[in-house]
Amino acid sequence: MTSVPIVFHDNWETYVYIAEDRPAYVSFYAGSDEIPREDFPYCARVLISIKAPNENGGPVGNEAEVLWQMEDTLADALAQQSVPCILLARLTHAGIRELIFQLADWDRFRRPVGNWMQQVEDYEVDVSEHNGWDFFDECIWPDDESWQFIYDRRVVTDLIESGSDPEKEHDLEFVFYGDDHQVQQLRQRLEARGYVDDGLSDGSDRLVMIKKLPLDLDAIHDESLENHRLCEDLGAVFDGWGASVVK
Repeated sequence: MTSVPIVFHDNWETYVYIAEDRPAYVSFYAGSDEIPREDFPYCARVLISIKAPNENGGPVGNEAEVLWQMEDTLADALAQQSVPCILLARLTHAGIRELIFQLADWDRFRRPVGNWMQQVEDYEVDVSEHNGWDFFDECIWPDDESWQFIYDRRVVTDLIESGSDPEKEHDLEFVFYGDDHQVQQLRQRLEARGYVDDGLSDGSDRLVMIKKLPLDLDAIHDESLENHRLCEDLGAVFDGWGASVVK
């Protein structure tokens, strides 16, 4: 088996979904789909009960820092024992912080985790053991709608970090692909929603339509989802959006 780090420090993403009428906050390693699953066939969920959760089920104040420190201490303990496992996600829901590991060997994982649990005896901690990747696939890995939110947030964040004023309107360029009939239908339907053609169409299967919006992530995400639904209806393809910096 190839040696891997306990924690990947880069390429993590976050999003929120609703589970049992409560928000579930997910932070996950976005490169998880590249990990050879046969090398890490077991899932361990380390569940930490938050002492004073807020109304959304997450920690407040100093407890957030305490939970980070507990995670770091656990990761260090596993690394010191060279345990073949990877921390792939954190899930915060209904007053519980979960650390989601995929691992190769239960016996090598259990001992350092048990020792760590004794050191944090002022917290209620449990470990849920599973075979396979089902929990990760069903409760952690984003669905298409959540991925679109992540992509939209990336573009908004990049624009702001490049100097864009989020309060000012930007010419958001939404890109679509389809045959002649689909492109014609897309143009008509999008114009009815306030879009304008970029005027650079070359007769190919690519259509770029512009809508003026400030960098309001929720509003932009609504547009993206509506464009996905429109393309599904017409059999076309929505290929995301971009914009120039507006200072």
